[in-house]
Amino acid sequence: MAEEKRRRGLRAGLRRAAGRLSGRRPAIPEGPFALEFEGHAPIPVPGGTTILAGAAAAGVDLDHYCGGMASCGTCKVSVVTGVENLMDADGREQMVLGSQSAASGLRLACQARVVGPVTIRIPRWF
Repeated sequence: MAEEKRRRGLRAGLRRAAGRLSGRRPAIPEGPFALEFEGHAPIPVPGGTTILAGAAAAGVDLDHYCGGMASCGTCKVSVVTGVENLMDADGREQMVLGSQSAASGLRLACQARVVGPVTIRIPRWF
């Protein structure tokens, strides 16, 4: 399982690199897509919306001390369903999360972009 995840990550990285080299960005589906926070009704969001922006639109309280710059990690969320419907984590997000958190299904809400239906759990760290 871990080997399969590593291979998928490598393939995704190669696709992103090829897109950068060709000057093209991967196409983002338009949506709208259902973004649901546990305990709240799902809301429709356009493709490419960050989980943090979706939380703000839904009135869901989600800490983000650095203002969405991927530097503090306070907006970590757990993906309950639809992990495949989020864009791949970039280098900054991977660095802030660390390999163990990323492997356990955590994402930074300020960086994770929705490209399909997703259900999110907001952990309470304190």
